[in-house]
Amino acid sequence: MVVNFKSQALQKAAAQPPEKDRETTDKILGDEFLGQEDLLGFKRDAAERRMKQTLLEVNELIRENKWEDAVSLFYPVEEKFPEFSTYSMDVFLRGKAGFILGQLKKYDEALKELTYCTQKDPDNFLLHSSLAYTAYNSLYAAKNREIFLGGKIKEDRIRLAHRHFQEAQRLRPEGVTNFYRQGMLYKQLENKTEKALPLFGQAVANWEKLNHAEKETRRQEQKNYVKALFQLAGSQLERGKGREALHTINRCVAEDEKTGYISLIFKYFALGKVNFHLGRFTQAKDALLFALQCESDRPADFVCELLARTYIALENFPRAMEIIQKVPEHRRRPYYRWTEADAWCAAGDLHKARKVLIACQEKDSRSRHKTLIRLAKIEYLLQDFRASLRYAEEAGRFYTDKWGNIYDDGLFWQSLNHHRLGETETALRLALDLKSSNPRYLRLNLLLEKLGANAGESRAPETSHESYPSA
Repeated sequence: MVVNFKSQALQKAAAQPPEKDRETTDKILGDEFLGQEDLLGFKRDAAERRMKQTLLEVNELIRENKWEDAVSLFYPVEEKFPEFSTYSMDVFLRGKAGFILGQLKKYDEALKELTYCTQKDPDNFLLHSSLAYTAYNSLYAAKNREIFLGGKIKEDRIRLAHRHFQEAQRLRPEGVTNFYRQGMLYKQLENKTEKALPLFGQAVANWEKLNHAEKETRRQEQKNYVKALFQLAGSQLERGKGREALHTINRCVAEDEKTGYISLIFKYFALGKVNFHLGRFTQAKDALLFALQCESDRPADFVCELLARTYIALENFPRAMEIIQKVPEHRRRPYYRWTEADAWCAAGDLHKARKVLIACQEKDSRSRHKTLIRLAKIEYLLQDFRASLRYAEEAGRFYTDKWGNIYDDGLFWQSLNHHRLGETETALRLALDLKSSNPRYLRLNLLLEKLGANAGESRAPETSHESYPSA
């Protein structure tokens, strides 16, 4: 074989840049401003490839709910993947990290990651939605006593959730989920039903505007549409819109017939509750009986309680007591025992009702004032006005000590009993205290009339509200 040395030399020369070019290259690579740059993008391309592979691995662990594995492999992102930060790719993975940390109830760390991401990418709908949802979940965890959020921290967390729900709504105004969740934040966590109601309504309206193809594409939001209907009905009822609530809960039952996102017992309990408040007791009874049949294990006390109350309204007292007995006595919560006592009262046995309530108030550390007022009413009906007065005074003291406010029912029944005992001056003073606290209190005007007071008459000597519990 003949070797062409001349050809090899030419090839070697071509492969080596001239000395001048080599000097130029060395100067560039040694430049203090450019020397650290990835001029040809080799490092960036490698980082992109690694990012794609990392996201595939993270998503696989998320699908398998392997949250601890995901955290140990990928968090903190800035330490384990510093090149992602160099090329501003870390937002993708840190957003995932925020979601994963939220699943592990590490809310503070999760919110830190997601806040960083929203600052880096302020128009990213998914990041705002994820941050709002994580803050919302942390508030639920606090409500369920899984974590502690107190004072200003809780207030800041609520504001954070609202702000990012609103950002998500701005970026995707046709959505369902973020309107529904912000409604739940108002209703369940802040007790602001009037603010929740329009948000539930918007969630429902947004879904119903979609055509069939759009609904198929966004099938994952259907569940929150049905839940928004359910919550909308409850909010309408709470705000005194019973007819609207009936229409909404019927739509919810129909929409959820095939999907079953909400359990039958809750849907039919809600249907029964709306009918009960509308005075449609037969329809309420039918819905509640069906709800009771849907409970596979043991009867739900909230269904039994309302069903018993419905039978009381239908004047079927034996059936009401039969329903009451479905829940064992040791499992009867205070509100259940109130209905039990009401059933005995309706049947004309005040002494049995009193026995039930005495046993109830001894174990109740939260709503004892309501039990005491019921006892005051029973003693009043039995014409033992001194005993009735003692219960009313005790109810007032308990409520003020527990909640720091005036108990209107306590004032009313104290005043009424003083009136029956012939202690008119004290009765008038307490009645006028009640008028100052709640001028629209039911039967207050009748009581004032009995006491010889009217709107233009000067009131009796005042005592401060603070002194009233010891009256």
